[in-house]
Amino acid sequence: MADVPSHAFASDNAAPAHPDVIDAIAAANTGSAASYGNDPVTQRAAETIKAAFDSPDAHVLFALTGTAANVIALTSAVRPWQEILCSDIAHSLVDEAGGPVRLSGAPVTQLFSDNGLIDPSALDTAITRRGPVHHSQPRIVTITQSTENGRVWTPQAIKDFVDHAHDLDLLVHVDGSRIANAIAALDVSPREAIADADIVTVGGTKNGMLMGDAILVRRPDLFDGIHFVQKQIGQLASKQRFIAAQFEAMLNDGLWLQTAAHANRMAARLGAGLSALGLTLSCPTEANEVFVDLEPATYEEVSASYAVHRPDPLRPAVRFVCSWATTDTEVDGVLRLLSSIST
Repeated sequence: MADVPSHAFASDNAAPAHPDVIDAIAAANTGSAASYGNDPVTQRAAETIKAAFDSPDAHVLFALTGTAANVIALTSAVRPWQEILCSDIAHSLVDEAGGPVRLSGAPVTQLFSDNGLIDPSALDTAITRRGPVHHSQPRIVTITQSTENGRVWTPQAIKDFVDHAHDLDLLVHVDGSRIANAIAALDVSPREAIADADIVTVGGTKNGMLMGDAILVRRPDLFDGIHFVQKQIGQLASKQRFIAAQFEAMLNDGLWLQTAAHANRMAARLGAGLSALGLTLSCPTEANEVFVDLEPATYEEVSASYAVHRPDPLRPAVRFVCSWATTDTEVDGVLRLLSSIST
C-alpha cells in the first residue's frame, strides 16, 4: 500500500495543467497589456469560444473558478423573490456552499432527477407556485452537462428540455464544467450539446487548464448587470489575459475535445474493468466519471492507495474520475488492486 494515496482518480481538478496551457500562459507573459479583459488575448479567446458554440452575438466573461462562473450566471438571472430550479444532485445545490443563494437572495429548489437528468414534466409542477405573492417565483433552471454523476444529455433530450423550459417562460443555464467531456462522448457539435440554452458556463479547470472557467451569455439582454456581478464577487481578474490565453490554447485545433476524449476513454476502460471483476456500476459510465458500489471494507482498502470520493456516506457508490492525464497504467493499477482485494 502507498504511504500517501494517489490522486490519480480523486478528481479531474487534481490533474496537472496541460503543457500547451503552460506554454500559452508563458507566451502571454510578454510586455504590458490592458487590464480587466481589455487586451487582445482576451478578445481573441472570447471570439474563439463564441465561434465554437456558434453564438456570434453572445458575450463572454471569464472567472477563476467554476463555482464563481455558476454564481455569476445564476445571480444575474434572478431577483431575490424569484427561484432557481436544479436537479437533486446539482453542484449549485450540493457543492457550492450556498453561494448562489447568498449572492442572489433567491432560493435554489431541487427537482427529482435520474443521476442529474431531469424529466421536462418536472418543470410543469414547479411553475404551479407562480403567481401568489406568498411563493418564490421560478425564473431559471440550471442543468449540468455532463451531470455530476457522469450522465450526458443527448442532443434530443437537452433540446426537448430547453424548449419546454422556454415554453414555460423559464431561462436555462447549463453548468458545463465538463461540457467538453459531454461533447466528446456524444460526438456532436458544441451547440448541439447545449441546445438553445440562454447561458452556459464553459469549464476549463477540469479539462487541462491551470484555472479558469468561462461564461457564455447567449442572450445578454436577459442577464442585465452580469458584468457588475462579476466585479462585485471579485472575478474580474485584472490580468485576465492569463485566464483567456488558456482557453485560446485549448480551443484552437480542438485540443479541448482531444483531452476530454482521452479522459472518457480512460473512464470507459476503468468501467469495463470494474464490471469484468463482477462489481456493480452505480450508474452508466458515459463521460469521464465512474461510479462503482464498493463494500465498506473494500472502500477502506482502496482509499489507502487512491484518494477516491464517496459522494454520499450512506450509500455504497464510490467515484473515480479520469482526466486528460490519466494513463492506462493507472487504470490497470487500480483494477489489479481491486482484483487482489476481491480474491
